[in-house]
Amino acid sequence: PRQSFVMVKGAARLLPAEEPPPAEPPPAEPPRQAPGQQEQHLQLMMQLLRPQDAIRLAVRLESARPRRVRYLLVVRPEEAGAEAETALLGVDFAHEGAACCTLGMVLPLWSDTQVFLDGDG
Repeated sequence: PRQSFVMVKGAARLLPAEEPPPAEPPPAEPPRQAPGQQEQHLQLMMQLLRPQDAIRLAVRLESARPRRVRYLLVVRPEEAGAEAETALLGVDFAHEGAACCTLGMVLPLWSDTQVFLDGDG
């Protein structure tokens, strides 16, 4: 399934599904550049998820290690009524151009969960 995101200053938000536009021949245009680093990171992070899961929000975090890239994801299944299965995921990339990522934290969000993030950012 195709997922659309809006990205602003290190954060990405899933956009609601919309009807696909009618098929039209693509206009002649020069070859596109490779997707940006943040888009590549989103694609790699989506590969960590189950097929029924979707990233609702992705935020790039500051890391204590200078080269490491970290994200905090809010993930939930796409089916209706699945809000009870929401989870926070911590994802790490060894460096900016890494071709793979690792899952460093999984925190299920229950109805009585309180999450406090500490820091200056």
